[in-house]
Amino acid sequence: MHLSSIAITTGLIGSGVLAWSLTAHSLVQNPELDAPLNPLGINRSPYGEVFAMAMQTPIDKYFHAGMGHASHQHAPGVTCTEDEEKHEHDENCDHGSNNAAPAEGNKNLTPNARLLNLITSLNQASKLRTNPKPASAGLKRHLRRETEDKLRFAYQLDPSHYANYNSLHFFLTEPQIGTRPQLTSSAAKLAEETIDYCLKQENDPRPALTAAAACTNILYLMFPDRGSSESPKFTTAQMRQFLGLLDHCLARYDTIAKQWDESKQWNLLSSHRITECEERYQFISKIRADAKKTILILETQPTS
Repeated sequence: MHLSSIAITTGLIGSGVLAWSLTAHSLVQNPELDAPLNPLGINRSPYGEVFAMAMQTPIDKYFHAGMGHASHQHAPGVTCTEDEEKHEHDENCDHGSNNAAPAEGNKNLTPNARLLNLITSLNQASKLRTNPKPASAGLKRHLRRETEDKLRFAYQLDPSHYANYNSLHFFLTEPQIGTRPQLTSSAAKLAEETIDYCLKQENDPRPALTAAAACTNILYLMFPDRGSSESPKFTTAQMRQFLGLLDHCLARYDTIAKQWDESKQWNLLSSHRITECEERYQFISKIRADAKKTILILETQPTS
């Protein structure tokens, strides 16, 4: 009886594996079942907003390394060699003088403090770039691709994040920076998705600024088309439509910002964040004024 039960169980397991192997491929290829990956519902959640902000530091590091702005570093007490000085890396070189604790001071530390110092030094060592030669073109492109992927991931976490969205738009529209041939069409789609998402946020004025920035990005994708093509795809009526949407986004920001004034919500933000919002509002308003002037000029030009 024991052997027969094992055989039955084995047979059922084998049948299940066989059925899975026969149907798995068709399920994977079914486009209707291709849902966006969102583990634990983190994307577009309050947790996602926090993670999107936290990703700015690693994104910034990858970007500067990919653009060739990263300098090499040395372990504490190690100086540049003659070859490194020829490459003029010693000007930006970090010799680690501030990272090492004095040997005499370490003797008086508690075991927990010593362990913390060790963990800190290991973390810093993992980020050191000790190669005296500059990064190759292939490595720079790889780092830019990593930056682009991280920006896309951060955008999925929080599409209303002003800096992450605009940085991703920059990567899509600048062929010298981006690593995928997507450019205008993909950037316009990204901007429209951003506007749609941000205008659904009713309890925070900051997404309205991101939506306004997306409107300006679409307008500046339309303007070059009028001068570089004999049969432009975009009319001035379409431009005015997005200009009106831009005005709606700025008005929405003003409305929710006044609600925050009354409820003292602004007091929950740091002064740096508040100044950041004010500067972005002024910047977008200036772009809006310039965009309106450009549309007026285009409207006076004869169409072919």
